[in-house]
Amino acid sequence: MDEQSKNTDPGHAAGTYPLSRLTRTLPSLTTLQAFMAAAHYGSISKAATHLCRTQGAVSRQIQQLEGHYQCCLFTRGAAGLALTSQGHALQPVVTQVLDLLVRQEELLRRAAPVLTLRVPSTFAIAWLLPRLDLIQAALGSTELRIITSADDTPDFGAPDIDAIIVRGTGNWPALESTHLFRETLTPMCTPALAARLGSRGELGAARLLHPGPGGAEWRSWLERLGVNGVEPRRGLVFDTQDLMLSAAAQGHGVAIADPRLAAERLANGTLTMPFSEQVDNGASYFLLCPPRRAQNPDMHALTAALLALIGN
Repeated sequence: MDEQSKNTDPGHAAGTYPLSRLTRTLPSLTTLQAFMAAAHYGSISKAATHLCRTQGAVSRQIQQLEGHYQCCLFTRGAAGLALTSQGHALQPVVTQVLDLLVRQEELLRRAAPVLTLRVPSTFAIAWLLPRLDLIQAALGSTELRIITSADDTPDFGAPDIDAIIVRGTGNWPALESTHLFRETLTPMCTPALAARLGSRGELGAARLLHPGPGGAEWRSWLERLGVNGVEPRRGLVFDTQDLMLSAAAQGHGVAIADPRLAAERLANGTLTMPFSEQVDNGASYFLLCPPRRAQNPDMHALTAALLALIGN
């Protein structure tokens, strides 16, 4: 152990941090971000929109910060939020802390450039990973890091997330959004099961497989084609599209998905499409990032690479 690491008292060596303070509980960065956004906008809802979080999350984070400091940081009235004297005193400190962290992040990224992309797990397995080498080549020396998630919420609360691919309708006004492709749905199952489906109406006797609760995907396809007698919510519900497609490939029922996300299984014959109709359900896949990161050359390169590979 070196000499600096032993200095835990107020007289610690220059350039070191007293280790005794490391045991103190400090507010989280998410609470500090929520505080700054609420102070700027004077509104929980506007702060939540800017941070791409829910209003409930921002409200709880501010309450947590007030609980930590044991004081009110805002007064709450009909006109919105206003900083208290304690809030005004805290604001320049938080500004300095966040600014120092952002500056250091930018310095470290320039030293070892990394681009972190959060992707839905099925999208990553079925579409992104087969093209990963091409995407990495487009980024040159910048390392592309992939984080998978079953959550489609575009939450940039984690400081290391540069961009997120999400499935949705495109309504994210506080973010830079690039449309990748529209989702089209069609049933998929094993060839043996497909041979027993002589018509769309016979889906009523088959086990339907769902990529999530609610049956919205099956309902969209059935209603668009005017198929009656099939209950769209019936069947098995899975956490992700990939689990649903795996179950379909094992003969457990009929899945519904975008053929692009089942391309390998369709190509090797473990799945087939018993009907030719594909239905646009109004959802699309988008690449999202905060406006300040949209100007990053690596982000431009990633966006261009993804758009070039769409359809391949």
